[in-house]
Amino acid sequence: MASKSSILVSGASTIIHSLVIPFFLLIFTIYYKPYGIYELLQMENANFSFNVTIIFCIVLVSVSITRGWLYLIGKYRDISKIQYFVWCMAEMVVASLFASLYIVLVSKSQLQFFDIAGTAVITLVATSAFPCSILWLGFELYSRDMEEARPVDDRSLIRFHDEYNKLKLVISSKAVIFIKSEDNYVQINYMDQGKPRKFILRSSMRALEETLSRHGLVRCHRSYYINPLFIKIVHRDGSNMIVAELSQDGFESIPISRKYHDEITRLL
Repeated sequence: MASKSSILVSGASTIIHSLVIPFFLLIFTIYYKPYGIYELLQMENANFSFNVTIIFCIVLVSVSITRGWLYLIGKYRDISKIQYFVWCMAEMVVASLFASLYIVLVSKSQLQFFDIAGTAVITLVATSAFPCSILWLGFELYSRDMEEARPVDDRSLIRFHDEYNKLKLVISSKAVIFIKSEDNYVQINYMDQGKPRKFILRSSMRALEETLSRHGLVRCHRSYYINPLFIKIVHRDGSNMIVAELSQDGFESIPISRKYHDEITRLL
């Protein structure tokens, strides 16, 4: 689903489509004269080039108006790619009907509206399919590049340094489940692409305390820090110890000291 700020319905896209589509139709029609359109527009009272220019103006105005509506709609609701495609085809049909009306008026009743409306619709829809597809692809690639180039919010990342202050691991704070102290090391338990992972870092809980607290992890035991987001339930086990069961499979229960019990339960 496209977002409300989708590049496809942005102001830049509106202006570019409103200009590129009519100009492409104008140039393509003059040079290639597709679908017998030359015979249709070459009349006694108005030559081919003049009629093509008028139809270009009709398409330009029609597309500008419909694109303006799409831009306004996109500010208040999501536009899916399918809806956007249907809109592109519909605006060409609308432009075709107005162009057909013009041809009928210029022909002075020599032609009937329904006799040429079908040809006009096929001509404009088929001809505009190519530039619409190219613009669509171009804006999608541009949007993807912009998304990849967007800087990551550093506040959501935890940077783990070892005892020599060398950066060893950078991870989202929401992915960290708990951290366990093991002598001169700490064991960082986290999720990576839906799988449980462990990383051993040569450091101490004391050195990490400020960083972990700043990112929402809380101390629950002398040897443990835990992410409250992953706590499923707190209870006493068979040996009457207070433990936290995790919502994520693949990890052991985490002991909770009496000292930290009230704080942990308050966060649940």
